[in-house]
Amino acid sequence: MEKEIKKPFVLAAGFTGMIFFGVAFVIMGAVLPSLIKKFALDTSAASTLAGLLPLGVLLGSLLFGPVIDRFGYKWLIISSSIVTISGLQMLAFVDGITMVRFSIFLIGFGGGVLNGLTNALVSDISSDRERASNLSILGVFYTVGAIAIPLLFATLSKNIPYTSIISGAGVIMYICVLYFTMVTFPKAKFKQGFPIGKIISMAKEPAILLLSFTLFFQSGLEGISNNWIPTYLESEAGVDPQQAMLALTSIIVGIGVGRLVLGVLLRVLSKTLILIISMVISALGITIITLIPGFATALAGTFMMGLGFASTFPIILGEIGQKYKEISGSAFSFALVIALTGNTLINLLVGVVSLGSFHLIVVGSAAAIIILYLTNLSLTNRKITFNK
Repeated sequence: MEKEIKKPFVLAAGFTGMIFFGVAFVIMGAVLPSLIKKFALDTSAASTLAGLLPLGVLLGSLLFGPVIDRFGYKWLIISSSIVTISGLQMLAFVDGITMVRFSIFLIGFGGGVLNGLTNALVSDISSDRERASNLSILGVFYTVGAIAIPLLFATLSKNIPYTSIISGAGVIMYICVLYFTMVTFPKAKFKQGFPIGKIISMAKEPAILLLSFTLFFQSGLEGISNNWIPTYLESEAGVDPQQAMLALTSIIVGIGVGRLVLGVLLRVLSKTLILIISMVISALGITIITLIPGFATALAGTFMMGLGFASTFPIILGEIGQKYKEISGSAFSFALVIALTGNTLINLLVGVVSLGSFHLIVVGSAAAIIILYLTNLSLTNRKITFNK
């Protein structure tokens, strides 16, 4: 007799896995200065080292979808967590730079699987009415993991070596993996063979393409903001380096607050209205930073940007989860790979053009998100309404 699936326990597992991804995604920024000092890395070597994390995330995002559709969630969430933990422990204790590179790739790979898997899991376990709201709450747990590591390093690194902090995080994660072994997860959607035909058919549909390229621009927005905001504020707005880092933290706080509020707003307002308002808020945030230089406006503007960024992923992934329930894992995998590609390409665009054009890229990406989402609604014959 099959065990009953208990929704609260499954949601708790998904939220915990997303915390792991938050830790994995920011760990590189926290340890890179220590690694540069320990291994005497030059700028080129450090850049190559940092690039292994997003590569791992991309490959993990590509893999997870077909695997959960074919084999289910349980063993993949356990194994990907163990891969991430192994990467953290290796990063803490190995002495050779080659093994450090491998450990960073493992952290990114395991984190990429966990990111996609937890989104698909929360989508599958949620009803149509609560799906976007639950995905929004899931995003709050990413913020918890993403903020925890910088805070731990800021408060403990003077007295405790970075290796102990990383190893301690891995031990805590291992305890949570024991919880995963006791949870009954949703079963595989396909008992035999990978659904290759369904995946190919899905990839040709305008809806999945429009929604995925909406995430292409959203991921690009978040990526360039995390990578370029400090540099932009220092060079264009005259903000000193420490204040610029505080402004960067303000983006993360804005995303966290936005997703907390979003969980409520999605129950009373239309997704379309929320998405449009969110992108306008993001565009206004970067406009304030551009037109009124200074630390106070930088904090306000970056908080507004984060607040605006908060809605797109939960809303779009909720749409994908609702439209492609029979093949949700592969659909999420397809969309997240395109999203991560956008992160890479839009970051390269900022690096190629003048940094002074940064605000134009932010505004243009926000406009593209609105246009693509409205186009998807039009093509799927859904009436655009501002009432629930």
